[in-house]
Amino acid sequence: MLMPWHGLFSQILLADRVLIYDDVQLPTGGGSGRSFMTRVQIKTPNGVDWLSIPVQRSGYSNQRICDAKVCNTSWRKQHLAKIERSYSKAPFFQEILSNVVLPIYQNESSYLADFLIQSMKVIGGVLGVKTSFERSSLGDWANELSGTERLVKICRRLGASDYLSGNGGMNYLDYESFERNKIRVKHFSYRLRPYQQLHHGFTPYLSTIDLLFCVGPQFARDYLETIPIYWRDWPHNLDGRPVPFSP
Repeated sequence: MLMPWHGLFSQILLADRVLIYDDVQLPTGGGSGRSFMTRVQIKTPNGVDWLSIPVQRSGYSNQRICDAKVCNTSWRKQHLAKIERSYSKAPFFQEILSNVVLPIYQNESSYLADFLIQSMKVIGGVLGVKTSFERSSLGDWANELSGTERLVKICRRLGASDYLSGNGGMNYLDYESFERNKIRVKHFSYRLRPYQQLHHGFTPYLSTIDLLFCVGPQFARDYLETIPIYWRDWPHNLDGRPVPFSP
């Protein structure tokens, strides 16, 4: 994901291993050609706006993330200009611009996945992430399987006791398959408590660079602390599946 929101880094900070699925189909945002894989929200003086990476799609239907190439346009310069206009008055602007934003945008690879993973590595480094980022396209990660079956096999291969899932996994994970293999699935109650932002009020679900610009790395690390919750301990619907909530 492009400079993702802080909830993802709450997960990553607790993980011993991080495997990025880049050998799966590039999402297209329900047919619009866009998804959070290639764009992210920031806060500007005029409200929320998007940073979007244009991707070559003509003749590349159903392409994998690892195969997708970015368009050869001036989008990097446009992003940097928009970020500077939006955050030049932030308390930690110069520090985060120098240590996070510029190192991300200096990646000139023509491949989308290289840029996305670079953005996650750089932000993760500032937040104190110790684990490495591995890519499913660069090894034998049960590539012949899909869905829960693949996740379980990967967890078993790594000797994992827990699988830390985003809450979107509540819609499709086969929990009993994990249980049969003695792997505990855990979800997160993401912290959406306000922090001091620029440009009036608080807006959630922005890129993590908003958090870093506004409060700095040390406060951000404390802000991201969370406790994963075993799936059986979440409220469940009548079908026995967990449903998101804020405890």
